[in-house]
Amino acid sequence: MKIVILIVASLLGGAGAKAQDVKPQPVKSRSPADTTAHSKHKPETPHLEFVTEYIHELAAIEDIRESGQKELKDDPQATFTGCIHSATLMQLELASQSSQLKQMRLEDPFNELIPNIVEFYQEKIGLWKQLSDICGAFVGGPKPNVDYDTLATDMPKVRAKLDFIDKALFEASPAVFLTLVDMKPDSQGHASHLIITKAERKKLIETIDTAFGSKLDEKGANYGVTSAWILKQGLQKDYKSSDDPWD
Repeated sequence: MKIVILIVASLLGGAGAKAQDVKPQPVKSRSPADTTAHSKHKPETPHLEFVTEYIHELAAIEDIRESGQKELKDDPQATFTGCIHSATLMQLELASQSSQLKQMRLEDPFNELIPNIVEFYQEKIGLWKQLSDICGAFVGGPKPNVDYDTLATDMPKVRAKLDFIDKALFEASPAVFLTLVDMKPDSQGHASHLIITKAERKKLIETIDTAFGSKLDEKGANYGVTSAWILKQGLQKDYKSSDDPWD
């Protein structure tokens, strides 16, 4: 039982991430048929709208994680009911985020980014439901015909799968930022501008700072926080804004 409680605590704590050498890559490949079905008859979403939404999604997941961690700390005896509460909130939030993203579309070369993020969200919903069901089995004491040893073994498997998906989403965060880069070359042949104005750029940075605060500077921050950090770093690089003069 103690091992199971520790696993629940680690799930709410979140896995850490390293920001070095993160490559801007889509989450994973999809078949052309899937991409076509997603994008048919749908205009492209303004990239600023997509990135703003994604930042809000990272922040919402972090709020649930932090709240669950605090709940566990304040009342260690409520480990499993707290687990059910947090896991249910995660499912509801991810479902809402999936619905929001399904209304959006990006054109090539980012056309696969949103559908793949949505697909991973759907996988996470299933895993959080599995975790909620496991925790539910431990509430109220032993029950007949329940294989608690198997459930205790399944829990770290769920954690590993969630970590794997969060890492994949983290590795895609540079691609999210690149949707804001204007691919039109300057006189030197470089992509030196963003597609957003100085004011829009400042607002995005302020949104990230407000949502994550000092967590952005913590070592070993979880994948979600580090994804937000990568977006902020990109916005602070020496790209010119869309309302800056071109060389």
